[in-house]
Amino acid sequence: MVDFSAKLKKKEIQKKRDPIEIYQNLDRKSEIGPLRPAQEHILKRWYLNRKDDKDLIIKLHTGEGKTLIGLLLLLSKANAGEGPCLYVCPNIYLVDQVCSEAAKFGIPVCKIPKDNSFPNDFCLGKSILVTHVQKLFNGKTIFGIGTKYEYVGTVVLDDSHACIEAIKKSVSLSISKEDTEAYDRIKHIFEDDLREQGEGSYFDLDNNASEIVLPIPYWCWIEKSSKVAEILSQHSNDECIKYSWPILRDRLNYCQAFISQKKLEIVPIQIPIDDFGTFSKAKQRILMSATTQDDSFFIKGLNFGVDSIEKPLTNPDQKWSGEKMIIIPSLISEELDRELVLSKFAKTEYKHFGVVSIVSSFKKANYYRDLGASVVDGKTNEIYETITKLKHGKYGPMVVLVNRYDGIDLPDESCRILFIDSLPFFDSLNEKYEEQCRANSDLINIKLAQKIEQGLGRSVRGEKDYSVVVLLGSDLVKFAKSISTKKYFSSQTQKQIDIGIEIAKMAEDDIEEEGSKIKLILSLIKQSLNRDEGWKNYYFQEMESNNVDKPQVSILRILEKEKEAIDYLISLDREKAYNTFQYIVDQSEEEHEKGWYIQMMAYVRYFDSKIDSNNLQLTAFKKNSQLLKPKDGVKYTRISYINQSRINRIKNKLANFKSYEEITYFYNSIYDDLTFDNDSEKFEKALQEIGFLLGFESQRPDKEIRKGPDNLWCVEKNKYIMFECKNEVKENRKSISKTEAGQMDQHCAWFKDEYKEVEVKRIMVISTKNLSYEAYFTKDVEIMRKAKLKLLKDNVKNFIKEFNQFAISELTDDYINNAINTHKLDIDSLFSIYSEKPYKMRAE
Repeated sequence: MVDFSAKLKKKEIQKKRDPIEIYQNLDRKSEIGPLRPAQEHILKRWYLNRKDDKDLIIKLHTGEGKTLIGLLLLLSKANAGEGPCLYVCPNIYLVDQVCSEAAKFGIPVCKIPKDNSFPNDFCLGKSILVTHVQKLFNGKTIFGIGTKYEYVGTVVLDDSHACIEAIKKSVSLSISKEDTEAYDRIKHIFEDDLREQGEGSYFDLDNNASEIVLPIPYWCWIEKSSKVAEILSQHSNDECIKYSWPILRDRLNYCQAFISQKKLEIVPIQIPIDDFGTFSKAKQRILMSATTQDDSFFIKGLNFGVDSIEKPLTNPDQKWSGEKMIIIPSLISEELDRELVLSKFAKTEYKHFGVVSIVSSFKKANYYRDLGASVVDGKTNEIYETITKLKHGKYGPMVVLVNRYDGIDLPDESCRILFIDSLPFFDSLNEKYEEQCRANSDLINIKLAQKIEQGLGRSVRGEKDYSVVVLLGSDLVKFAKSISTKKYFSSQTQKQIDIGIEIAKMAEDDIEEEGSKIKLILSLIKQSLNRDEGWKNYYFQEMESNNVDKPQVSILRILEKEKEAIDYLISLDREKAYNTFQYIVDQSEEEHEKGWYIQMMAYVRYFDSKIDSNNLQLTAFKKNSQLLKPKDGVKYTRISYINQSRINRIKNKLANFKSYEEITYFYNSIYDDLTFDNDSEKFEKALQEIGFLLGFESQRPDKEIRKGPDNLWCVEKNKYIMFECKNEVKENRKSISKTEAGQMDQHCAWFKDEYKEVEVKRIMVISTKNLSYEAYFTKDVEIMRKAKLKLLKDNVKNFIKEFNQFAISELTDDYINNAINTHKLDIDSLFSIYSEKPYKMRAE
């Protein structure tokens, strides 16, 4: 063998460090062309200006080659002797994909073998180690935790928003009721405390009401954490506990706990990212991200500084990438609702391309299954098997993915039509509780916008890729279209939504005859799929003219202060922690948000003064009744008929909206929430809103004071309607149980204690009117089943339609009163036609 190196006059071979030069010298496959302009731009700026930054965020549109950029940056560092270098994927299934990409370009990479050892080439800095986030971030990681960890010079987190969600799960305990007895043992410890937070909700934990989320109050958690630790230690080898327990076992006092019918969740108040020295102590940490609107969660999640988030590395020359035709059927016609559209698309077999729907819950997915669509099980391996089939041209029926908005690539023919069905749900109990307490806050809206935006990007994976994206569900449409929430999206997505709204207006003008509406949707889809030149030019022109300014919606400074406060708390400087949370309260404008942070102050104060803590918790609860009910001091305020006409209250309610269009958006989402099988919190909130719309005083005693019925309407002087909502029980339920009847009786007794002898209509909202043989109602109770609920919703919807032709200010008392009577919403009708007597079952 000829030793060519010897002919180099023994001159040491200098490895290339400029990533662009590295690429030019790689032994890449012949079909691989030069770098894209966007890639060159990022690589050049990194090498000249940012290669020594401790923390760096790189933001590029989907399909602009982030994987190659990340690998080249790591290879540059390795060539400079600054290895070892680590590339982290959001899940195990993307590891092989990244390795295949690296092989095409001739970039040396390696994986962790089955024996869990580190490859020599990785340790010597000769090869980039490609792994996944779950391998790096867990309590038994081979990379080590605490002071014993595997050193890495540079680490790249690909698709970092998906990574941060995986990291949260890896440092939290999610204890399934089915998998271990630890659930029942811990629930038993806090039984009395949970009852105090809401007796009805506590009963629902044993009543298959799976969406119920109860927080365990911090004061009980702190006092009983040693008992919890004992139980968890005994079960520390259980599969759902063992990987997180080493992280949490010595910091339970600084955790929050939540319980549902299915699981118990224990979450640290701050991700202990410093425990993972491989990541936290790396010389450079690079996060690869799509151009979502706000990366502020990297502050609390990954301990990044504000400067790194405010100054990401981007390509300013490219405003947009790929083509999305967004279609919003409900804006074309009210008749094009979710059921009508899905009845057309979910029943079809597709031969030439894939059709995918991302839905927010398995409950919604069941509707697709009934229509013949293929609903993918929640197991990650089944999801990726399905995606692989689509990529290999095996299409068939519509594929339905549940709550999977990121980490999935559906390029080209694998998905030409994508449905996003309804507003995303949060996965964890922690996030569900936070959404419940902080609805409409910037923080929650940013999270929702990011999930939606990630979903929109699943089917357009490159600059030349194209797809039709259909938005369904009034809650999603309202979020995407409303001025108050659309601002949370990136400018590219805002513009694409604007084009979708404009398409709806143009399509609305083309509706000529009854029955042509669904054909119009099909015609629009064909224009995209058949590559209509008019559409392509229109889209290009509109996207190029995008002048949407990036909104200044940022919570960076607040999150920075939150992290600072929690750091003080964990380091036992509780006075500074308390004062920092006080600063956030002073900066907050919304009462609900003030309440949230005052609750944090109460938590901090509990370690030093239980009395002060309870007083603070009482203040927080008064500002936000979704928060924890304090031990003492809560008093019930009765509702009564205010000396104002029902008609005036209806006018005042409608005056909150700028147009009839806004009214319909709002109440369409209310109708969607007011359905059986929906989340109980949303259902009860929707029922309260219907009460307000109808001109009544409307209250939720069970939510506001943790006693009494779910909903209470005062319809006129000394006249009430009370509702006990069991909308989450299965529709095939045979009877009302003894427990449910007893719960209703307790709430009837509560009402009598508070309101004495007044007229009240007692209604249980449930899917059956059969009262179990063992169950009894001691008061007159009637049942509202699905048909009666639909009748109420339909009549309310038709009531609102009466205002279509008028400005709100033009509505007269007589006109509104006539609409009330026409649509059977007068008080006599409300007392008589929307409920029925229960049927007492006999002994079998």
